[in-house]
Amino acid sequence: MSGVVVTRAERLGHNAPSAARVVTHIAVASVVAGVLMGVLWWLLAPDVHAVVVDGGLGYDSSQAQHLFSRDAVFTLLGGGFGLVLSVVFTVWRRRTPVAVLVSLAAMGVVGSLIARFVGEFLGPDDDVSGLADGVERLFPLQLGSDAALLVWSMVAVVVAAVVALFREDRTPWAPPGV
Repeated sequence: MSGVVVTRAERLGHNAPSAARVVTHIAVASVVAGVLMGVLWWLLAPDVHAVVVDGGLGYDSSQAQHLFSRDAVFTLLGGGFGLVLSVVFTVWRRRTPVAVLVSLAAMGVVGSLIARFVGEFLGPDDDVSGLADGVERLFPLQLGSDAALLVWSMVAVVVAAVVALFREDRTPWAPPGV
């Protein structure tokens, strides 16, 4: 077999998984993590008390800090999930670093969108029809900052790049024949 480069992993029977398989694993993990993150956001986000005013919800300026805290909780959870999934998949699937990096970036946004949907679904609704003015109720769980949806992906990409830089196994990056 002249001219055929066989890596040590291939000689030992450890072939790199296909890119489609890596993407599928990361997609499934991100969907499950997104649902879990949405439930955690719903549980950990502070309640904002509002009052029905002229057929809508109004809140006191003292409640604005709680609205910010809701976004902060979502952002921190997104960063944590991005960190954990990135470390797990960059170490577990180190033979396909490009597929891992691209999948983590794309599926981080999908996971964040799922978390947002789940949290808003579980949280209080914004239906105030039929309620009199002055009735107190909880403000709906909504994400005020759309930029928070990108935190999961940004953390995952940075961590994956750092892990790839400092790992000792450089075979996926080596040119053929080395």
